[in-house]
Amino acid sequence: MPIEEFIERLRNDDVPTEVSIVGLEEALSDDDLRAELADAMDRRANDLEYQNPTVQFVVEGSFHRQGKTYDLRYDDELHSLQDVFGPQLERKESGDWLVTPF
Repeated sequence: MPIEEFIERLRNDDVPTEVSIVGLEEALSDDDLRAELADAMDRRANDLEYQNPTVQFVVEGSFHRQGKTYDLRYDDELHSLQDVFGPQLERKESGDWLVTPF
């Protein structure tokens, strides 16, 4: 599902129980879209925590840790994941996955 559709579904309380999202790299590169995504997720956080959906963001690039936070390297730029997902990101599996609660 494109990230713009995910934002719209967040606003309409219509998030599937399992969904894969594409386009996070572009959202992190676009200040307005990044803020829109972070705001929509924050507004629905309590409902999403209760509903417990599995939301997977499929990304191009690589993860980099800086202190306690993670960045996504995409197009030779580092983009903070904390701006969207908050400080609770954890690396899982072989390091290819980051997880966080809503």
